[in-house]
Amino acid sequence: MISFEEPIIGIEEKKLLNEVLNKSSVAQGPYVERFEKIISSYCNTKFASACFNGTAALHLALAALDIKQGDEVIVPSFTFIATANAVTYTGAKPVFTDIKKNTLCLDPNSLKKKITNKTKAIIPVHVFGNPCDMNSIKGLAKENDLSVIEDAAEAIGAVYRGKKVGSLSDIGCFSFYNNKIISTGEGGMCLTDNQELNGKLKLLRSQGKVKNEDLKGDDFIEKKYYHEMLGFNYRMTDLQAAIGISQMKKIDDNLKSRKRVAKIYENEFKKYDINIMKNETSSNPVYWIYPIIFKNKKIKMQVGKELRKKEIPFLSFFWPCHKQPFYDSPETLPITEEVSERGLSIPCIPSISDEEAIDLTRIIGNVVKNA
Repeated sequence: MISFEEPIIGIEEKKLLNEVLNKSSVAQGPYVERFEKIISSYCNTKFASACFNGTAALHLALAALDIKQGDEVIVPSFTFIATANAVTYTGAKPVFTDIKKNTLCLDPNSLKKKITNKTKAIIPVHVFGNPCDMNSIKGLAKENDLSVIEDAAEAIGAVYRGKKVGSLSDIGCFSFYNNKIISTGEGGMCLTDNQELNGKLKLLRSQGKVKNEDLKGDDFIEKKYYHEMLGFNYRMTDLQAAIGISQMKKIDDNLKSRKRVAKIYENEFKKYDINIMKNETSSNPVYWIYPIIFKNKKIKMQVGKELRKKEIPFLSFFWPCHKQPFYDSPETLPITEEVSERGLSIPCIPSISDEEAIDLTRIIGNVVKNA
């Protein structure tokens, strides 16, 4: 079946959910800790902090790095608006940068021009599951004493130069929303190798409140409601974690099947001279969805109308953040604006059969051929 979302609840998920429901509490507890350990082990990081969605993960990461009003954080304009919004939540200013035309990821050359004495952090986005040029980005960050937060919301399992995304920066952030590769319905995660940052992330997600089990002596009696810092109520529940634990058992098969579908798309689209996203050297993308870039907006619109007529789901590319009504920047980011006009994405979930994938490419290819 062609869709953007796989059914979340299977036999394994139901079994573990029932296990949680039979406990005395379904709030944040041992299943969240178990899920955190699974994700941190999978990505080879020391620490993980679960939270209730990907936007919350980005907000927590920025807060843990003390990003505040008056600071600037550089983000690509070609991203889901949550990346920019998380910066705005802190009072800081998102500064928008352009992307590479081939990978659709943040362009280090554009990034370099945006760094000022107010810049405190960079958020590269592994867009559609495609890893960014992290060596160049981290090099610029080191030169300018900047923090790096990976927005890996769409990219769990992707690899850059032998390392999983989410492990390549000060803090890596995942989303487990309903349509993501691994889903908990809603959910997010922050990864780090820094013990101090991990401690702050865990405090921040729970209203800045010290854990009862960390209180000793008289403090155990007096400081049950003691809050070390201003925090948020961003906790994940054991119910969400139970689904995530079950989903992670199937991630390798999930990614393998998505790659199968993507390979069919790639081979078939070559016949119609349709552009597809490229990846950085020594990186292995994952296929959250499959982006296509047409020669002009007119062809994209014709394809969209044909897919809609046949009730085949598709997604338009992101509307550039710098052109969103809330941000409404007068600046020009030529690649972002051009690509956003010419692209759309099609589903790449594991349940799509070879025949369905070929049929879909033919539908799109015939529109392009006759345009």
